[in-house]
Amino acid sequence: MDILQRIKNSKNINVKFNGEQMTAYNLARWMLLMESVVIIEKSAKKMNIDLNDYKQWVKPLAMQKYINERTQSMIADVVVKESVSE
Repeated sequence: MDILQRIKNSKNINVKFNGEQMTAYNLARWMLLMESVVIIEKSAKKMNIDLNDYKQWVKPLAMQKYINERTQSMIADVVVKESVSE
């Protein structure tokens, strides 16, 4: 199966990540959630904001939008890396 076909079938492709079995789609979404948190942490550090004290940083809709916009490209990354490791 070529890469483009695998990306289209990402909800049917199982991958192993740190001992966990999940679909490429689910792995991509989890990775994007973590990526969004890292971006928030870096931005807060640049602005000298302590996220332990400042709770207004939690913007679930903004994070959801970011994840939705980046899902296809992250799926491509997951599928390509999975293909290389096979």
